[in-house]
Amino acid sequence: MPYDLLDGVKVIELSMYAFAPASAAVLSDWGADVVKVVPPNTADPMMSGRVVGGLPDIDTGVMFMWENLNRGKRCVCIDVSTPEGRDLLHRMARRADVFITNLLPGARERFGVDPDTMAAINPRLIYGRATGHGERGPERERGGFDHTDFWARSGIAHTIANTMGEFVAQPGPAMGDVTAGAHLAGAIAAALYRRERTGKGAIIDVSLLSTGVWMNGPALQVSHLYGIPTIPRYRREDQPNPLVTAYATRDGRHIYIAGVQTEKKWEEFCAVLEADHLVGDPLLATGELRLANARYCSGKLDEAFARHDLDYWLERFQACPVPWAVVQSSAETYADRQVEANGMVTTIEGDTRSYPVAASPAQVDDKPLSQTRAPQHGEHTEVVLMEYGVEWDEIEALKKAGAVN
Repeated sequence: MPYDLLDGVKVIELSMYAFAPASAAVLSDWGADVVKVVPPNTADPMMSGRVVGGLPDIDTGVMFMWENLNRGKRCVCIDVSTPEGRDLLHRMARRADVFITNLLPGARERFGVDPDTMAAINPRLIYGRATGHGERGPERERGGFDHTDFWARSGIAHTIANTMGEFVAQPGPAMGDVTAGAHLAGAIAAALYRRERTGKGAIIDVSLLSTGVWMNGPALQVSHLYGIPTIPRYRREDQPNPLVTAYATRDGRHIYIAGVQTEKKWEEFCAVLEADHLVGDPLLATGELRLANARYCSGKLDEAFARHDLDYWLERFQACPVPWAVVQSSAETYADRQVEANGMVTTIEGDTRSYPVAASPAQVDDKPLSQTRAPQHGEHTEVVLMEYGVEWDEIEALKKAGAVN
């Protein structure tokens, strides 16, 4: 079962794609009852197996993006473009604690789910708005994705491109979405706490751009204070600290070391690396000298690491006094013993097979997360509407009117 932090909290999510659903997924992990509202005849793009290009042509039976973003939820089909559908959603909102949407401002007003309308229906409602680049300003009606707002517009992509010498695409799907979603979930939880003390509802805004700006904050400060485009970044061979970078092993793997305290543990590190001769090298005798002779130092460390394969170094590095990690593939991370020991990936029991889903990062009471599968499109329409006080005869009438499916 999910955690019980938000047990009894009712969440309505009216959204598609990834940002807002990721936020509601975190709330579901924390124990909220999340009802996802979808249009009757339009499938969410995240239900497609082709949402990520270049994958093998294999039917896994798992809509992996949909599962990641919607595990633990229930799903109802309501056409909010119809008067009956809007009225139905308003009736549900009267009983809800949280409403989350990524609709643009004009669409919110058109469908009758703008903050003023929803607050008039339920003054205690916590209203979460997930946007591309903010609720105010001249571009508030423009849509955005994490590739555009979180990655490109925030300056993150430029910083990495400045290092690599060419534009670098965002490393994976929905990275900005799930990060921004976690921020939105946390703010909603804080608003629920305030409501318990004051009775006040709230409007919570998080954007993909604001999340990227937060993550890129030091670089933004540096650019302003020093009058440069971005914080300096370096190719591996030009790193100013040769003890904070990755080194290649003989078999082409990489070990990343983080010796940020350059005066400490040099002798012990050299012993692990079977490079005791470096301790007596006058060019590397102090942390200050190792920084001053960084390219020379990294060259010597390159030679040392290249003598053996990764497996050999894994055994040696168990005694390494400097923080380190292997540069892993996603498949290796899935099998990582620390990932397993700490329940960072949970197993979902689907209808036909089980499959892994990354747990949201926070754990409660030393217990790993347990979750249920994501719903099918509109799977819980009747049962959820009845829970929200809609009688069966009315549900049938709403079906005939095309308001629900």
